[in-house]
Amino acid sequence: MGLDDPFPIENCSGRVRGAILAEFQGRCPTIREVASISDSQWLTVPNIGPTTLEELRSMTQQLPNGEGLGSSGSSIPDNELLSRLNRLQRELNILVAEIRTRLSGASRRTPHR
Repeated sequence: MGLDDPFPIENCSGRVRGAILAEFQGRCPTIREVASISDSQWLTVPNIGPTTLEELRSMTQQLPNGEGLGSSGSSIPDNELLSRLNRLQRELNILVAEIRTRLSGASRRTPHR
């Protein structure tokens, strides 16, 4: 399977499948077409958020024959990588804060002996 083969839409969740079909006016695009849309553009598509975007990206970057966007051909631009890194760091900070909140709440509810 190569970049010009049809995108494996049948392997997507319903939400991602619907978003892709809507974006490409009901037709199944190639892997290259899906991969060529930037993260910031995908995030403006209804039903595409950070989680569904990661699902979509994992399918465009991990091709069975070893060909992929991160291989010797084309690569992800630095600004796109930095954007992803910043988003992941924000999400991680939110999760850490949530865990700390829950742990502090649980320690207040636990009676001390």
